[in-house]
Amino acid sequence: MMCSKEKPEQGKFHPNAALMQGFLKEEQHRIVYEQAERYPSKENLKKLNSAFQQFYTEIQLTNYLTMTLSYYARNYSKQATILQGRELAVLDQPASEEQETSKKEMLVAKEDQTVYNWEQAIHDPLLLTAIQDLPNKQKQYLELHFIHQLTHTEIAEKLDISQQAVSKSIQSALRKLRSVFPKGDAP
Repeated sequence: MMCSKEKPEQGKFHPNAALMQGFLKEEQHRIVYEQAERYPSKENLKKLNSAFQQFYTEIQLTNYLTMTLSYYARNYSKQATILQGRELAVLDQPASEEQETSKKEMLVAKEDQTVYNWEQAIHDPLLLTAIQDLPNKQKQYLELHFIHQLTHTEIAEKLDISQQAVSKSIQSALRKLRSVFPKGDAP
């Protein structure tokens, strides 16, 4: 059911108020809702329920993608930490028994060299393919947001772009990822 008939107590919001506000933000949803309110026929209610069901499914899929990316980001962080820890343990050892110089001191470090690709942490082939097909800019924003856990504002400041551009790009990337999954595959 879309809404309950119970009225919230004075001064309190209905638990579904934010969900309904999101649904009614789109003009097409608002029109379907108003028609169902003014002319409550079975056909209008069916249209309203169908539109809301599709809207809610998209929210669930977005939530699933967000949770999945967050999970893989945490997994990436754990694996990167393990790899980094292994390297440090090996590199801190002397290059040989005769030398006091460590292997780390002998290497020339490159700051831009990536030891671990964050896409390697994603085990779902459909999601991995979809992420690889994204433009580099969107992949960068997703990595900064989900793996490095930067806010949209922090990403914008770091890349010297507007926060709105970051938000739109991340939302666009999530829409693209969502479109790859067949309808009904959302949890």
